[in-house]
Amino acid sequence: MSLKTLLFNGPIIRQRADNLEMANRILRLGIASILSFLLENDIEAQLVDPVTQNEFEIKKKIKKFQPGLVGINAYTSEVHAAATTAAWVKSIYPKAKVVIGGPHASAVPQRTLKEFSSFDIAAIGEGEQTMLEIADNRRSLSDIAGICFRSNTRIIINPPRTLIENINALPYPPWELYQLQNYSGSNLASGFAARINLFRRNYKNLELPVEGARGCPFGCIFCYRTMGRTMRYKSAQRIVDEVQRNVEKFGATQIHFIEGTFGVNQKIAQEMCEELIKRNLHRKIRWASGGRVNLLLNKELVNLMKQSGCNYLGIGVESGDEEILEKIGKGININQIKRAFRLCHEAGITTEAEFILGHPFETEETIRKTINLACSLPTRYATFAILVPFPGTEVAQMAKKHVGGLKILTEDWRVYGKQIGKSLELKQLPHEKLLEHQAAAYRKFYMRPSHIPALVSRLNKDRIMYGIKNVFGKLT
Repeated sequence: MSLKTLLFNGPIIRQRADNLEMANRILRLGIASILSFLLENDIEAQLVDPVTQNEFEIKKKIKKFQPGLVGINAYTSEVHAAATTAAWVKSIYPKAKVVIGGPHASAVPQRTLKEFSSFDIAAIGEGEQTMLEIADNRRSLSDIAGICFRSNTRIIINPPRTLIENINALPYPPWELYQLQNYSGSNLASGFAARINLFRRNYKNLELPVEGARGCPFGCIFCYRTMGRTMRYKSAQRIVDEVQRNVEKFGATQIHFIEGTFGVNQKIAQEMCEELIKRNLHRKIRWASGGRVNLLLNKELVNLMKQSGCNYLGIGVESGDEEILEKIGKGININQIKRAFRLCHEAGITTEAEFILGHPFETEETIRKTINLACSLPTRYATFAILVPFPGTEVAQMAKKHVGGLKILTEDWRVYGKQIGKSLELKQLPHEKLLEHQAAAYRKFYMRPSHIPALVSRLNKDRIMYGIKNVFGKLT
């Protein structure tokens, strides 16, 4: 008999250490995809959403539904909250088995189960088929690929699961099960730089995420690739079908293509843009995505993206120093960076330049180059994260060996936020010095008359208080 399954749109989070980065309401497409896959395969599955439901409502649903299986996904900085959520669920319904998924559990599944006793199973990588096999309840856990699980006092890890080749066949996310009215006005395109307008809180705008591809073929040393390095694509037709469904069925006005490598397949990117225009969807929606500099050097494609409705791109730049870019495996150079931002600016696409401070071998001089490059680019927004040694990344391994001066300060996952910079420092750039450079970068970029409106457009209470204490406070 299959297990009734309850999925969480993220853990219950009572307090975040990094309110700057995770400032927005997030529709987690991974959970939505698993939910639709389970329902399509006749598993009795339901959703709870801590973003829009309070704990009393969630508790009431758990008592009524009595799930045999509960799924929670979490980023590294959320895994403690996910463990607390799991324990809370079991206090309400002790028979529930809890599966933890997401990048953290995928990177260090055995350690995750050792650290947090409230998790029973860790799902590694893509979750659709894995959760189906667990919920179907016909196989022994030892026969299910891509999981780590408890067996009495032992923790067992199974062989990895084969990647889903035909992601075109995955069902549409079941947005009809979400309280989408509570997401109006939110934008998902970036975390720290979520486009918040302090003075317009009642504007009607619904942004829905769409997945066009899985995987990342690039070799950045600071990233963990939950979906693997092998690229798999949805067809342009399938992508635009989903966009059209989101517009016609749910009233979406903005689409966020969640892959951070938009345009890695330029043929599909071009076909998608042309199809959006053909169906007249470019007049009904605006869309955003994350991009790489080396994928945005084709002027014709960039112009076509704008024509099809693209109004925002978050572009990973990372550093303004050529040697650092080479050492971190970014695979781009300064001339490409300048050309990509110029082409986007000329096309009329708003951009955000995303930088990281504290790379291995970073110095005061390389940070100065980064800040100067940021201020020279024709970009409206910029973010200056501090390097985080996320589990499973090459950076984490380098930091353990102190390569490039790196030193891990803590493995308290709660402070592994990209903006607060509490997890890592360099021998030549201590923690406090990195924070000083970060504050200086934000001041120099946003305190120009031309960029003050951009800063104001992203203010909320948490960011105002952070700015007073950490950015302007560094002036004294």
